[in-house]
Amino acid sequence: MVATRIHRPVLLLLALCLSGITWYAAADASAVLAKPGPKVYVVVGVLDPVDVTLDGETLENGVAPRTVLGPLSLAPGDHTVAFTAESWSTESTFGVDAPSTDVVVHRPADAAADPTVSVFTNDVSAIAPDKARLTVAHTAVVPPADVRVSGEVLFANIANGEFVTAEVPAQTYSVDIVATGEDTPVFGPIDLAVEAGALNRVFAIGQPEGGGMDAIVQVIPLQTSGGEPPESVDAGSVGLVDPALAPERAADDAGPSGVLILLLGIGAGLAVGAVVMRTRRNHALR
Repeated sequence: MVATRIHRPVLLLLALCLSGITWYAAADASAVLAKPGPKVYVVVGVLDPVDVTLDGETLENGVAPRTVLGPLSLAPGDHTVAFTAESWSTESTFGVDAPSTDVVVHRPADAAADPTVSVFTNDVSAIAPDKARLTVAHTAVVPPADVRVSGEVLFANIANGEFVTAEVPAQTYSVDIVATGEDTPVFGPIDLAVEAGALNRVFAIGQPEGGGMDAIVQVIPLQTSGGEPPESVDAGSVGLVDPALAPERAADDAGPSGVLILLLGIGAGLAVGAVVMRTRRNHALR
């Protein structure tokens, strides 16, 4: 057997080439992992356990009421979600075209009807560090309602399947829900602590009869900015302005160029060639 001696310069060249290829692979992988994508939350706003499928695949079985699944990273475009309980099932196709989306299964205003699915886009733009973004979604079995904060109406005449958003100082508020124009709460009052620098989402679910009203509260941290936003900026799905959503990235993250890959390949080829030639020369001399 012929002993092969590889000179130090050849080893160095091989090491440089291989380390360069490894660096490129790692850089490319990190670019993909760092790339932001649309996030989807699936909210179980019914009081029944449900099986959830997404695009024909089981997402989770036996999901308990008030559960929020996610965030799920889904490709932009249309997706189909289905919810199946013991006595009912419902299916809905929704589009993913915003950075953050809530897909909520809930009862409609008609208690005798089967549950339905509503989709809400989340405003995840930057916010002042001392402010909180508050979103209230009406997904309960009640007629159009007002949301009152400390006895004053903050959101008026919200129908089932609609939502509203406002930016407010971060503190604890006394919140209740009344039928529009009425004074007797169908839910609350409760103490709601809204977090600064975050999107605080409240989903009103259930129905007043038998104490079945409840609320799901979920928080999404936001980037903070130095500017002071207005005290209250209404947005949502009740005939006002839709939330301003961050634009989707249109271009891939830039990685090392094709020229670098070519140079690394050529270098690796030369190194291997040098090893082969050296081996043959040693063999011939023996």
